[in-house]
Amino acid sequence: MAESVELPSRLAILPFRNKVLLPGAIIRIRCTSPSSVKLVEQELWQKEEKGLIGILPVREAEETPSVSPVISHGVGTDSTERSSKTQVGPTDSQKLNGKNPQEVIHWHARGVAARALHLSRGVEKPSGRVTYMVVLEGLCRFSVQELGTRGTYYIARITPLEMTKAEMEHVEQDPDFIALSRRFKATAMELISILEQKQKAGGRTKVLLETVPIHKLADIFVASFEISFEEQLCMLDSVDLKVRLSKATELVDRHLQRRSHKRLRDSYQNPRRNFFYVNR
Repeated sequence: MAESVELPSRLAILPFRNKVLLPGAIIRIRCTSPSSVKLVEQELWQKEEKGLIGILPVREAEETPSVSPVISHGVGTDSTERSSKTQVGPTDSQKLNGKNPQEVIHWHARGVAARALHLSRGVEKPSGRVTYMVVLEGLCRFSVQELGTRGTYYIARITPLEMTKAEMEHVEQDPDFIALSRRFKATAMELISILEQKQKAGGRTKVLLETVPIHKLADIFVASFEISFEEQLCMLDSVDLKVRLSKATELVDRHLQRRSHKRLRDSYQNPRRNFFYVNR
């Protein structure tokens, strides 16, 4: 489960093409490009449980076929850290290798720090190329102040976006936040009940509703839905807890309505499966 962590001032960055990692979510990725392999070796494999990296969403131009669908190739060939010397915004871009002006990556201004839950190393045959399978857990949001490179992979100067304990306690006393929390929990519980009836599961999820802080639950629930890249970015950018809860409730409610409509449609198509159907 995601928890509060103290982030360093700089994080190695793994670009995530048209996809977002949210705090509390767990993803499994395969690193094959030289830059991503080097990042894993230096920032995760050697540091073991102390290793942290940043996952930063990118919107890549259509004319960049040489870039991996999930992880883009790094820039630079020297071993020193180089900075782009520019502020990074939602529409800012960074050129790859500085050679082809068409090879442009559009970086998002915010990302999520992640730690490795599992690492496995493989060697492809007959090429002998080293690859890594990495299971990452999202921890907390950050904003990018400056983006550069360290050898063959990216690195960013960052600012954490998590609230302090005192700030969190103050927000939790806000009547609006309390009302939003209750609405989110009610909507989430309704969705869980429907899933429980269909899949005979959901007990563990109900425990989460009672034990995990509500602002973390919002991210965890939304991360499990199939939503657009724009909606994922919107959720990532919801640093304000009330905005985050409102957005999460909207998405959970939409998912709930889809499930309800599907269940109703199935009941009409298969009336004998309808609990309320009575043959008189």
